[in-house]
Amino acid sequence: MWLIISNAYIIKKILSVFFTGMVIKIMDDYLDQDIDFLQKDQNLFTVIEYGGLPYALILLSLAFVFDPVTSLSLFLGSFALGMAGDLTVKMPSGLYGYQESIIVTALGLLFLKINMASSIFIMISIQLWDDYKDSDKDMINSKNWAFLLGKVECVLLTVIFFLLTFYLDYVKAISSIISMKVIEYIIKLLLTKHKKAHEFLNSEGKISNA
Repeated sequence: MWLIISNAYIIKKILSVFFTGMVIKIMDDYLDQDIDFLQKDQNLFTVIEYGGLPYALILLSLAFVFDPVTSLSLFLGSFALGMAGDLTVKMPSGLYGYQESIIVTALGLLFLKINMASSIFIMISIQLWDDYKDSDKDMINSKNWAFLLGKVECVLLTVIFFLLTFYLDYVKAISSIISMKVIEYIIKLLLTKHKKAHEFLNSEGKISNA
């Protein structure tokens, strides 16, 4: 009986992490549209366009259904991390980005405690790893931690924060990394399919014009 309950809990948590990860990716690509355009990088919003918001809401709702605490802590952690670097930019709330980050982090730690801490740690780990991977091509983004800290230091901190997450919540740590790779694969498929469809339409247009 307890084994069934435990397995169900783990599966729900994994699904919650995955769906929340999709939401975070959609949000991240939305914010990075200009940078990706300048660097000629692929962006998920070239596929989903105006469907981004409803898709994000549906996915976040599903994540909450499976595990509300995990989903909320991951989403708040990603928000806090994203806002932390905005030291001079005022948000619509009238606060600076880092001030919003402090407030969200404090509230998250107050109500979600260890769940919030582990979510912040895994989000930092993923962000550091992402910056390390993008360091060779991410010449425009001055916030890339691989540039600010150094590549070796970036990798070391990635491992440290992952281990901290693993210590606090090993299911979240492992499922976050797996979800990250699965999400990357899904997005790659979507972008490839969209690119082929776009090329096909262009070729059809050229034929009809000829």
